[in-house]
Amino acid sequence: MEALTSSVFIGKTSNLTPVLRQLQPPGSLKTSLNTTRFRSKVFGLAHVVSDGPSQVKKMSADHRNEFELSILTALSPLDGRYWGKVKDLAPFMSEYGLFRFRVLVEIKWLLKLSQIDEVTEVPKFSTKAEAFLLKLIDEFDIDDALEVKNIEEVTNHDVKAVEYFLKQKCQSNTEIAKVMEFFHFACTSEDINNLAHALMLKEALNKVIFPVMDELIEAICSMAKGTAHIPMLSRTHGQPASPTTLGKEMSIFAIRLSRARWGISHVGIMGKFAGAVGNYNAHMVAYPNINWPQIAEDFVNSLGLCFNPYVTQIESHDYMAKLFHEIILFNNILIDFDRDIWGYISLGYFKQITKAGEIGSSTMPHKVNPIDFENSEGNLGKANGSLSHLSMKLPISLWQRDLTDSTVLRNMGEGLGHSLLSYKSTMQGIAKLQVNEARLNEDLNQSWEVLAEPIRTVMRRYGVPEPYEKLKELTRGRAVTKESMTDFIEGLELPEEAKTNLLNLTPHTYVGEAVKLAQT
Repeated sequence: MEALTSSVFIGKTSNLTPVLRQLQPPGSLKTSLNTTRFRSKVFGLAHVVSDGPSQVKKMSADHRNEFELSILTALSPLDGRYWGKVKDLAPFMSEYGLFRFRVLVEIKWLLKLSQIDEVTEVPKFSTKAEAFLLKLIDEFDIDDALEVKNIEEVTNHDVKAVEYFLKQKCQSNTEIAKVMEFFHFACTSEDINNLAHALMLKEALNKVIFPVMDELIEAICSMAKGTAHIPMLSRTHGQPASPTTLGKEMSIFAIRLSRARWGISHVGIMGKFAGAVGNYNAHMVAYPNINWPQIAEDFVNSLGLCFNPYVTQIESHDYMAKLFHEIILFNNILIDFDRDIWGYISLGYFKQITKAGEIGSSTMPHKVNPIDFENSEGNLGKANGSLSHLSMKLPISLWQRDLTDSTVLRNMGEGLGHSLLSYKSTMQGIAKLQVNEARLNEDLNQSWEVLAEPIRTVMRRYGVPEPYEKLKELTRGRAVTKESMTDFIEGLELPEEAKTNLLNLTPHTYVGEAVKLAQT
């Protein structure tokens, strides 16, 4: 699995430790009311709770509007019940993350302008001034995001609010203050937004989603190798079929998920930076002698993104559609895995390790339900629904742009959040599994009819007439035992060596190359 890494997503990430430190469990933060309300918007917020029982309002017509966002009142379970399992995505996929990456793009663009000789109005920054600007990116925190949000309350425009925020921050630096009007120079909001969204996805995948995908694949690989030698009755159409090994069936999922993960990691994350309608109109009027398409390409590439030169006001989002479809494929394979494991548990092939204090059913004390695989499947369906809508909606935009993509893009975290939750649920379920070899052997011992296939194949090799018809008469709809199968083989006109090999064959040993396939 180590080889399945991507060159597309590799890039330097600024330190997010200050932000992660602020993602504390419920009740650990003491904030002002305004900060609490904003953090609720930014992180969704299971970690914002009331100061005591007196603040918990009974749900009624009188009190409905007095509810504050908390683990108990969040509309999305990702921001409430499941917050602890998905909060690693918050620095990237939240509104805070969007603000932070907008700040990054605006500052990096100003630094890029300072490196263009023809833009004499923005001379190359001193080391000290450049460090000042980069520090604004590296140390961007919740309080900074609050400032942006407060400015947005006035401007009613979130990208302009970022520009004003940066101007306020840079007023104290005389060198930068002289060129502050070059923040957002020749940019449309979507120049900033599309790169911010691309960076959000890139970092969320690299820092959160891929590591958990890899951990999941590795867990299934371990299952495959650990059970490579354990024979298991196959079932096609729900009926007994040629035996396999438990490990070989697990290895299929490890390989399928690895391929899907590879597909996700090789989707090029794209960006544009071509102005209001993609033609560099304003750029060319201000500085007609600069090769702006090349400047834009260099700038987008410097952020670790692939450049899209043919755009309208927006980047067309085709790569997003492809990316989300690839994630849906991974998720669908995992649904297949969840259902198969659920079925094997139902057959008794796996036992589930119990945990003291846990309850399986409110009325049936004996139950140990496969809840982790059921939770995973349910959340994968929710994730796929969200990602499917994104992939179908985002490539469609009226003429040179409409605003329908803006509100949809704010929901990228939903599909990734439910996916992440599912991956963790499946791993939690895998950790509870214990192979029940006695049950596996029981089914094999009762399924001698599965040896009809190899017997028929050997009969064909040695020219025994009507092999299929003879075995059909012996096995179809009849109870087949070791003894009846032995009698049938003894009556065949076969070379002694071939007959001996068939007599030594059992449902446990008739597994072909399954062991080797699982081990490799």
